[in-house]
Amino acid sequence: MTKTVTRPEPGAGHPFLAFLNTVADDGKTRRVNAFQDSAALVRLLEAAGFQAPAHSLSDDQFQRIMSLRETGYAVFSAIAADRAPGREEALAMTSALKSVYQDAEFEIGATGLLTAPSPIFGLYEQLVLSMDDLLRSDRFGRLRECRRCTHMFLDQGRGVGRRWCSMARCGNRAKAESFRARKRAA
Repeated sequence: MTKTVTRPEPGAGHPFLAFLNTVADDGKTRRVNAFQDSAALVRLLEAAGFQAPAHSLSDDQFQRIMSLRETGYAVFSAIAADRAPGREEALAMTSALKSVYQDAEFEIGATGLLTAPSPIFGLYEQLVLSMDDLLRSDRFGRLRECRRCTHMFLDQGRGVGRRWCSMARCGNRAKAESFRARKRAA
């Protein structure tokens, strides 16, 4: 049995956050995907450590995964902002966890409880179990949302805390805007 995916994705700090971050827009709209089709999404998720499904995703499976992404974002964004998640979103997350755990495989070993999707399940179930892994993580309290975009990350720093998903994506732009504003004001 394989252990739930826990390999960190550079920048985000957890594979499930890499999944939530599969949007490409620079603002807070989440209207632009970072992929063109379901096959490209699968490749992005493979790079984050998820196992690719044996067959291409059906339209229904793809829509279910996209619904999980946006519901997960709504819940995690609220938590990162110190707000209670919306009732409907929280119920959808609970329902996803219950449905996957109903058929998941469990193994108790030297490192604790290992969970894995049933052999008949696929990518959606891996994503839900990864979400559960993140929710149970001792690092979950370090969850943050970028100030410029909707990317989520685990703040790994010792200091005041990261404000941007990455310096390359949002930090440099924010600093340049701040510099230009100070120059105009002077």
